[in-house]
Amino acid sequence: MQFAEIVGQKKIKRQLAAMADEGRVSHAMLFCEEPGYGALPLAIAFAQYMACPSKEGGDSCGTCPSCNKFRKLIHPDLHFAMPVSSTKTITADKKPVSDLFASEWREIIGENCYVTEQEWYEFIGIENKSGIIGVNEAALISRKLSLRSFEGGKKFLIMWLPERMNQEAANKLLKLLEEPPPETFIFLVSEAPERVISTIVSRCQIFKLTPAETEELAAELTEEFDITPDEARFWAGISGGSLSRSRALIGESGKESEFYQPLTVLLEGCATKDLKKIIQFWEEISLLGREKQRTFCEYTLEFLRRSLITQAGTPQVSNTPPAQREFIRYWAGRLKPAFFVKGYDVLNNALTDIDRNVNSKYIFADLGNRFFLSL
Repeated sequence: MQFAEIVGQKKIKRQLAAMADEGRVSHAMLFCEEPGYGALPLAIAFAQYMACPSKEGGDSCGTCPSCNKFRKLIHPDLHFAMPVSSTKTITADKKPVSDLFASEWREIIGENCYVTEQEWYEFIGIENKSGIIGVNEAALISRKLSLRSFEGGKKFLIMWLPERMNQEAANKLLKLLEEPPPETFIFLVSEAPERVISTIVSRCQIFKLTPAETEELAAELTEEFDITPDEARFWAGISGGSLSRSRALIGESGKESEFYQPLTVLLEGCATKDLKKIIQFWEEISLLGREKQRTFCEYTLEFLRRSLITQAGTPQVSNTPPAQREFIRYWAGRLKPAFFVKGYDVLNNALTDIDRNVNSKYIFADLGNRFFLSL
């Protein structure tokens, strides 16, 4: 992975290259992003740059033995940690850790280094629950990083989604973060830094990624999806500078979102005061995995935003995809103005409860009832 392969982020790429060239790299760094900004590929590219013996022009060479190993994610001094859980083949008694999913990790990152958390869970077969970074993972990390470098150079640990680390694991890693072995670098990649344990954050140098520049993101989308530059700029604009979100929006533009049907059932049930539809809604949505439930809430929040803007008479700034405009226009005419604030609060409370692992049936029965009473 080279810096040149990452969409946008020119400023931070120059900053990281300069830090490496001048020997000013902190031993623990936290990269914060919204999903799809490119923090994971950036961390990999930075590690590759630091390890490359032939770097030039602010980027790794991409051809030396070290770069080739990094590109295949098989460099012996490059280690990964990510949230995992038990599966049908890796049962709980085997104490699941990242190394048991190394081949799956290499495969999915090789296909899409902008992978989302939900895509990762679906790929390894734990889509109905959330992964964690637990104490067994922390113990393994400590053992691996205490060993000498295999190739006599720097060692790297890239931890993806440290917000999934529990307190016990964090306590075990604190000493390592404070005083790592010489030439050992730990890069944390977070999509929710506010949920990372504070004692971990306080020991890291923090970098906040910005949205990808619209023109660069549009150029990437034009090439990837064979769409016109104007279409690409539209999708880049409404995605908020996120490549993964752009891909998802384009993928859904020609078809119904999987959340369209449950949202319609919920809204129709509330509008017609049909409790059977409300019960149908929460029974179906509670069967989904945690990450899909979270995505449904985010999808509904976006629906409310677009409906409110359309109701205010400015649909042109709502950034609604063409396939959804009729749906948004219809409900913008039916929803009461007071409902938007109430709906926003209910959905955000549901997202908080999902993060706390509250029972799904309770979360969505409560959401359905509150929508029913407010709409």
